[in-house]
Amino acid sequence: MKQLENKVALITGAGRGQGASHAKYLADEGAKIIAIDIAESIPDFYATATKKELDDTVAAVKGAGSEAIGIIADVRDYKQVESAVQQGLEAFGQIDIVCNNAGMIKVDAIDEMTDHALDVVIDICLKGVFNVVRAVAAHMKERRSGCIINTSSAGGIKALPYVSHYAAAKAGVVTATKSWANELAEWNINVNAIAPGTILTGMIEGLAQQAGEDPAEAFESYNENALFKGPDGRIEVDDISKLVVYLASDAGRRITGQTIAVDAGWTAS
Repeated sequence: MKQLENKVALITGAGRGQGASHAKYLADEGAKIIAIDIAESIPDFYATATKKELDDTVAAVKGAGSEAIGIIADVRDYKQVESAVQQGLEAFGQIDIVCNNAGMIKVDAIDEMTDHALDVVIDICLKGVFNVVRAVAAHMKERRSGCIINTSSAGGIKALPYVSHYAAAKAGVVTATKSWANELAEWNINVNAIAPGTILTGMIEGLAQQAGEDPAEAFESYNENALFKGPDGRIEVDDISKLVVYLASDAGRRITGQTIAVDAGWTAS
């Protein structure tokens, strides 16, 4: 039997990058997938996933032999999140696993930061996580079971200049994760966060473009202080997805309130 047979996972930012990878890995272990993405561009930011990419994620899950639905929703809007959760419950009857993966970053000096940039980054990276947990908590309490996995960032542990809104939001995710772990333990709901290091996804490509850098060169410079280089010197999306599966499985049932950095030692350097 697969580790996540008869489980249902809701994933935000599922159109591409880490979210799409998590969907495929969880599906490979038997989970049904509720894939959520905004699937539209946000003015003055790099391109987000498209509806086609969200459809591709759903197709990949079905190709792995599992079930999936794709839902277009903006995590900044609670009513849209609430509707997406309801659609997921109508389709599959339950939600066992939540992966709060949606995120956005922008290069901004603090004295040049606009209201728009501040609102977008904070509302997606922090408020969006709150919105999803708010929307699923009652259901998980009723079932007395659940696993919530929030995406923080190594940049929320060891803050970087020129992305202070992002770093603050991701640090907020760390603290909220601990709070929810305490609050929801009575109902057998475990809550953890993962703090990825630099991974060459659409977010890093967008960040590099904003800074006028080549994405490959930027990736190398962002990782130059990592302690563990490994055979290829990079963190892969798969490294994060494997941890998601572990935390969502029975093997991770006693882990809660933790933020686990997968950053090749960057935050320790």
